[in-house]
Order: sequence, then structure tokens, then C-alpha cells
Amino acid sequence: MRLGVIADDFTGGLDAAGFIRNNGMETMLFSGIPSVDKLKELPDDGACVIALQIRSIDPEEASKQAVDAARSLREAGCGTFYFKYCSTFDSTDKGNIGPIMGALMEELGVSSTIAVPSLPVNGRTVKDGILYVKGVPLGESPMRYHPLNPMKDSFLPDILRRQSSFPVSLITQDDLRSGKAGDIFSRTEGCAIVDAVDDGDVLIIAETFRDLRLMTGGSALTGMLARVFSGGKGFRSSEAAGTGRRRIIFSGSCSAASNEQVAEYRKTGALMIPVSVEKCLAGLDAYADELVREAGGSSCDYPPMIYSTKSPDEVKAQDALYPDVDIAALTESLFAALTRKFIAAGYDRFIVGGGETSGSVVRAAGLSAFSIGREIAPGVSWMYSDGIGFALKSGNFGGRSFFSDALQE
Repeated sequence: MRLGVIADDFTGGLDAAGFIRNNGMETMLFSGIPSVDKLKELPDDGACVIALQIRSIDPEEASKQAVDAARSLREAGCGTFYFKYCSTFDSTDKGNIGPIMGALMEELGVSSTIAVPSLPVNGRTVKDGILYVKGVPLGESPMRYHPLNPMKDSFLPDILRRQSSFPVSLITQDDLRSGKAGDIFSRTEGCAIVDAVDDGDVLIIAETFRDLRLMTGGSALTGMLARVFSGGKGFRSSEAAGTGRRRIIFSGSCSAASNEQVAEYRKTGALMIPVSVEKCLAGLDAYADELVREAGGSSCDYPPMIYSTKSPDEVKAQDALYPDVDIAALTESLFAALTRKFIAAGYDRFIVGGGETSGSVVRAAGLSAFSIGREIAPGVSWMYSDGIGFALKSGNFGGRSFFSDALQE
């Protein structure tokens, strides 16, 4: 295969797969590391995305899983390797972006790579090393309240240096647009963070670094690499989307965007069911059965939504009420149980908000290989496996009407 992507969570993998597909390369998305034989079945000019769940786990374990994926890709004949992480650079001072990047450089025998988290279509840009979210520095954006990886610094070189053992440098937008980026990088050791404020910058990066063994960043660069590698032929999957007999919506993210999207979907009059931590603790499996029955009794034309989405103040209040409970892990276990029960009840379309929630849903469904369908929003596409369709998004992705928009396959 021409391009092999290792994503640090499932929605990030879907994000990358959608951009690659829309820019001309045939691609398959895998949940977890597939067999080398399965990878070898992919076309020589195609792409593969391996989605792991390593964004917020122990850095050493995350690095091990990423290296295992890289080894499988290399054995299958992969030409270009890409480590995909969130465009808001979600990580703490202990990792996981830096440790994984270092482990992959060592595994692939390279001494330098680039970092390009920019996703201009979704308002994520980098200028002079500062990451902006819709024009606001990252450390001043709602990401500073992220429950797992609060981002309180905006200067990417400092963030990456605190979690890495290799040198970190910066290639500015002026360097990029003046054609100096390649020459500067040739003298670089470790990682060079590259500015990009629009898609034109990202395309220049793809053209400049197309022969690099290892690259890292957000999904925008995966799409531009696909455009460069394929000539932008515009591949489209021939798989039919199907009609979807029964649909259910889950929202597990507590991001600012998710709160707006849940509030907007409420206006449809759909049945809205908030997750009860108390009932989860009393008996998760029985509570999941109760929720399936409640959702199944809805008579509204819009599908029901089961959600644990809360505002920052509500999250703080809930944490104070249950100080000894890992609420995030508890609710993800609930969404996993709900997935299995809704599939058993005949539901075949799942619309899910939240990266961790999406990963739980896919693992619970027991499916591992997906074709990519219609794009719902930048970085979010329908995907299909064994007759079941999933629309999965990271918390911060999609417009206010995302959940309603996703109903149109």
C-alpha cells in the first residue's frame, strides 16, 4: 500500500479515512491491528487506516501499540507511514504524542519527522508555532476544560518538548511559502512543527514532504497526501449505504460543540434520555435493558438520543457527587452494553458523538473493517460493515445541526 495511517482513536481514524477517500485514494479503515495477510490484500496504490485507542492511556503502552501497528504495515509493504492525532494536539506533559512519535521514529529508523496538526476546514490553524481553534489560541479555547487532556498552552514546540526526548524545531509559514521548508528540514533532527493556516499551506507541505518515510499530524495532511499520491482522481466507494431500519443516537462527549449539538437536536422533539450515574452504579446491565425499552417506545419521527453530555459546571458537580467513581469509564461501559443490546434488538444505524464513546461502540459491535461512505461534515463520514452503518464524530467536530444532518445518508 502507498499510505498507512496509525490513528490514536477511532473517530480520528475515521476522520483521516474520509479525507483520504475524498482526495482520490481507495482506503479501508480497521479497528485495531489487522493481520498482515489482510493488509496485503489492499491495492498497491491504496491506503489503510489503523485506528487504535491510545490517546489517553499510559504512554508506554500507547507507544507499544503504535509500534506494533507500524510493524504490521511495514511487513505488508507500506511506503509512507503517518501518525494521526487530534488537530487540537490533545496530550499532557507526559504524552502521548511525543512518546509515540519517538517510538515510531526509532522503529522506522528515521531521525526526523514533521508535525502538522492544522485542520483549516475546522478552524484549527498553526501560525508561528501557536495552535489556534477558530482564531482563539488553544490555551484560551474550550479545550482548556477538556476532562482528559486539558490544553492550557498554545505554543506547540513547548508542549512537544515537555513530553519528548528529541529536539523540536519550527518551520514557519514564511519558510513554507518561500520554498525554504525542504532545505530547513534537511538540517533538522527530531521533529519540525510546520505552520499551516489554510489548505494551500497544507498542500505545499504534502508536495514538499511527499517522500518522507514518517509524517505526523491531523487529518488535513492525510487528505492532501492522498491528493498528491493519486492525482486527485476522486475515488468513490461502490457500496450502497442502505436504508437503515432502526436508528439510535449516543452522545458521550462533554465538549462545547457537543453541548451545542445536543441542545440543537433537542429542538426536533426527539426523545432525549440523559444517562443516570446512580442507575449505572445500581446495575449497569439492567439499566441498559431499561434504556433500550425506553428508546424503543418512542413514537417521534426523529430517533431517540441517549446522552451523558454535560456543561463544564455540570461535570464538576457530578464529579463532586461521585468522588470515588471513574464516571467516564462507567458511561463508556454503558454505551458499549447499549450497542450490543440495540444491535440484538435490530438497530442498524448508530450516530455517535465523542471519540471515546465511538471507540466503545465499535469495539462492542465486534466489527473491525469498514468501508467509507458519504461525508456528513468535514472529517466525519458514514462507514459500513456487515450491514451496520455508523456515523462517528470527535466531540469538537460537526456543526450545530450535526445529529440531524447525519440522518441523511
